[in-house]
Amino acid sequence: MKNKILHLLLLITTSVSAQLTLKGKVVDEFDNPLPFVNVVLQKTTHGTVTDDDGKFLLKTKKYRGILEISFVGFETQTIKVSENTKYLNIVLKEESNQLEEVVVVTRPKKRLKKKENPAYKILKEHWKRKRKLGLNLVNHYQYKKHSAIEIGLNNLDTVFLKSVFKKNYDKEIKQVKYDSDGVNYYIPVYLQETISQVYGDNKNNNVREDIKAEKEEGLGAQGFVFDRMSNTFQNVDIFRNNIRLLQKSFVSPLSSNGFATYDYVLYDSIVKNDQKLYNIYFFPRRDGDLAFQGNVWIADKNYSVRRIKMAVHKKVNLNFVRGLSFDKEFEVKNDSIYLPTKNVYDGDFTLVDKNDTNKGLTIRKTITFSDYLLDKPKPDNFYLESVEKIRPDQFKKDEEFWDKSGKIVDEDTYTLINTVKKKKKIKTITGFINTVANGYFNTGHNFQIGPFWTLFANNQVEGFRTKLGFRTFKTKDDRFRVGGHIAYGFKDKKFKYGLESRYLLSYKPRIAVGVAYQNDIEQLGSSLLNTTQLLGNTFGTTALLNRGDNFFLSKVHKIATNFDYQVKLNFHVGVNFSHSRIRSASEADFSMSYVDENGNFQSQITDVASDIYVSYTPGRFVYGLGVERRFGRNIFPTFVLNYRKGYKGPFNGTHSYDKIQFKYNHPILLGELGLLDATFEGGKTFGTVPIGLLNAIPANQSFSLVKNTFALLNYYDFVTDTYAATHLEHHFNGFIFNRIPLLKKLKLRSLVTFRAAYGSISDANRAISRSNINYNTPNDVYYEYGVGIENIGYGNLRFLRIDAIWRSNYTPPAGALVSPTPKFAIRIGIRPGL
Repeated sequence: MKNKILHLLLLITTSVSAQLTLKGKVVDEFDNPLPFVNVVLQKTTHGTVTDDDGKFLLKTKKYRGILEISFVGFETQTIKVSENTKYLNIVLKEESNQLEEVVVVTRPKKRLKKKENPAYKILKEHWKRKRKLGLNLVNHYQYKKHSAIEIGLNNLDTVFLKSVFKKNYDKEIKQVKYDSDGVNYYIPVYLQETISQVYGDNKNNNVREDIKAEKEEGLGAQGFVFDRMSNTFQNVDIFRNNIRLLQKSFVSPLSSNGFATYDYVLYDSIVKNDQKLYNIYFFPRRDGDLAFQGNVWIADKNYSVRRIKMAVHKKVNLNFVRGLSFDKEFEVKNDSIYLPTKNVYDGDFTLVDKNDTNKGLTIRKTITFSDYLLDKPKPDNFYLESVEKIRPDQFKKDEEFWDKSGKIVDEDTYTLINTVKKKKKIKTITGFINTVANGYFNTGHNFQIGPFWTLFANNQVEGFRTKLGFRTFKTKDDRFRVGGHIAYGFKDKKFKYGLESRYLLSYKPRIAVGVAYQNDIEQLGSSLLNTTQLLGNTFGTTALLNRGDNFFLSKVHKIATNFDYQVKLNFHVGVNFSHSRIRSASEADFSMSYVDENGNFQSQITDVASDIYVSYTPGRFVYGLGVERRFGRNIFPTFVLNYRKGYKGPFNGTHSYDKIQFKYNHPILLGELGLLDATFEGGKTFGTVPIGLLNAIPANQSFSLVKNTFALLNYYDFVTDTYAATHLEHHFNGFIFNRIPLLKKLKLRSLVTFRAAYGSISDANRAISRSNINYNTPNDVYYEYGVGIENIGYGNLRFLRIDAIWRSNYTPPAGALVSPTPKFAIRIGIRPGL
């Protein structure tokens, strides 16, 4: 729930009443619908274009006016309209003075084969050349990149604006711009601009980007939300066969496999600047496919792209997304080198549903490219270096610099943001966005309470449990932060608590230290590998509903420290030291006893240990420059290796041992087939240790789905000192259900899962145990498999996922403390997503 854009979206459904609503359809003389026809009310900013069926809808505050309908190759038509105007059927005639080069091909009602389609010949030539065109033709290049990311509230009516500006409404409304529909209003709340210099070395395939200047304005400082949202649109590379967007894989309209996904129409060709340009429209074959609709201009001779405009089809199975559009422009040099000049990405997001009357959130990213310099090489090692941002104000420049650098955002926008960020209602809305995104409530005085989703839980030892967390928070870039929690169990009538502080010692190299103190109850059998998390936070003590009895909880009294060193971005090494006293939280029901070297029974473990870990997450988006950083939900692999050493003697440590563990996770996009999320992990403990220091295969006795756990195991069903496990989930993203007519309208998505574990335990570890847990190991390989349906809900609120899960043959050993687990179960997960 923390990381989704979805949770950033505020917004309250409202209905907007317009003075004049115009509907109609535009066709040619042969009654063929004309898509992308311009429909504009003269002397206003109100306009729209027809959809792929030739239909349009236009709302305006005007009571009457002259409607102008125009399209390349056809005669422009004007029609008087008023509030009495009904549905318009408009027929456009072809111009009599068309250029000889114009070839009009309407969208075929019956799909043409590739070789019969005139667009195929042009696209085929483009596919042959696309790897040899553009900047790839030069060995070295550099250019200036100027980007602006704007976030704002859209589809606002005058009632809302009056509640924002109050007495100053008449004055402030003059600054507010109309939304894209020309009827309602739009208010920006956050803006960030960046100027950088890009250097490329094609000979060695290296790219360096140096930030020269940055500035931001608005309500982004309350949390990491707007930083995360500003990276919604990464570079959309139209020349790849598949485009990664919102954790999905969209088929590019310029893909060499595009004819399997799109219908192409060569609409016309024109001569511009002595160059012939072909205008090709593309439409998804199936409305629910992850694809775009729009048009592309392709030049003859070199068959390079001059401009492409495309948008995600409204029927695409994406929650919270009302609209996504992309506009890319290129210039051509020497008939072969085409250079990007401008990119505009526009997203419109809503909370409840995609109704055009609802308020929403706009994210707009504009990038301009200029000052190209080709084949002016620099030394090879220059391209390997980079200017890294390490401080929040590192690239701050004065207004004189920005005035000289050119503007892609007008000054009025900055003025308006500076005005609205002080308004109580806007601050309340953006504060709500941040609360829903990260779970923390602002209380003022640089102090927050949360996260709210861990407030209540239940287990057999504590009964009903309530937990209140807190943290200090001044800005998202705090170098020092303190956090913790206090919990109370209504059955055992005991308070538990934890406190942790972290400090960023150095920006470069990035070095962070932390210290924590904990006196709480943990479910040690629900996770295997933990590196930087000092306070225990296993889900076994945070679940509200569970199956069966669970007394397998441990009291943990711990002091821990952490030292984390960033070798480079997304590559960390670190050291932990900890002193923990561990014993059963309910000794009458769950024993953790063991025999020490003197033959005495012991019920408490004193674990004195150090950890050395390596964490590598290439390609991960990182936000914030303070001691706590947040990470984007883009697709990236994760590798973690941890070596733990236990010490007997110092600080009363009871056991000497060595443990090595690793985890590798790699989400893989498989084109239109969806996303495969694969995790592999394993570990081995060297030495003789009791149950509290062994590796329990992660079980899950709650009724909810928890990542990388086994839903049909009880805690401590399997106890090992050597283990290996894999967790595979494939999300089809609607690939199957979108092709089934009746299910297609429900927007459901299918998935399959497979999990397996193998492990063993030494005779020495069995021999010292006096626990009432019978050590059992998955030495014959235990596995679970399932099928599921996700994206269940209403409108955009599609959080639910339901899995049907089966397991391999497995019988708990004689004397097991709980009843056998079921062979089949239904589990529910909350997985908000796009």
